[in-house]
Amino acid sequence: MKRKLLTAPSLGCCDLFEMEKQVKFIDRHADFLHIDIKDGNYVRSFSIGPDFMKYMKNVVKTPMDAHLMVKHPQNFLEMCAEAGAAYITPHTDCIESDAFVTINKIKSLGCKAGVALNPAAPLESIIYYLPLLDKVTIMIVDAGYAGQKVITQMYDKIRALVKLREEMKLEFLIEADGSMNGDVYAPLYEAGVDVVVLGPPALWNKNADIEKAWSIMEQEIEAAVK
Repeated sequence: MKRKLLTAPSLGCCDLFEMEKQVKFIDRHADFLHIDIKDGNYVRSFSIGPDFMKYMKNVVKTPMDAHLMVKHPQNFLEMCAEAGAAYITPHTDCIESDAFVTINKIKSLGCKAGVALNPAAPLESIIYYLPLLDKVTIMIVDAGYAGQKVITQMYDKIRALVKLREEMKLEFLIEADGSMNGDVYAPLYEAGVDVVVLGPPALWNKNADIEKAWSIMEQEIEAAVK
């Protein structure tokens, strides 16, 4: 049976004037809801936060993934869990000194634990706590900078992660995030990615009507994985 490429639209990209319509549509069709939380420190921009998730908690049924693009993710764990996060995903370079404490805290809060690796971060940095993880996000561009070209070496990084998962007999999801568009679905799928994070180029920029934009995106994925 052909493996499905799962989708995780980034809700912070929704049109503010069409927010209700877009969120309800995406909730019915997506596999995950990606929530980028930025502090203006780890990355130079700000975004939606736990308060947004808390409101969404009573509206959506699709699992929310809190992607913590923040310098001190430990300060956000309880807030994200209380706001209804199914997954909490900090960046590896922000938990180097307390990775096991952070991951175990996420799990103790009833959430699934993920980590995100920037392109320069080696897989070796997570190998000891890989068995604790439910998801690994491979950034295919540097976090926090819009308009970048995909760093194609990340396809090899994904292949290496897939091999590690097989060798260690683990079942975590492998997600790709950054500059997503129709031309990268095929190489990501072939490399072994399970989930793709959808931003404006992948979804919202396709058409002003979210239903038409979704249809175009789906056609691009279907063409890539056939």
